[in-house]
Amino acid sequence: MGIGIIISTFIMTTVKINISMSKYEIEKKARSMGMEYPNETKVIINKGVKK
Repeated sequence: MGIGIIISTFIMTTVKINISMSKYEIEKKARSMGMEYPNETKVIINKGVKK
């Protein structure tokens, strides 16, 4: 078990994972998941309110 931990630690330190994303890529992914800015949504004011 100790040898397995040592081998896996060595493998993990040699592998480089690039997780950094540009702001454009982050926004593109968020929009594909349904993100919307508040100024992009239609607002109905006074719906059903009688004056």
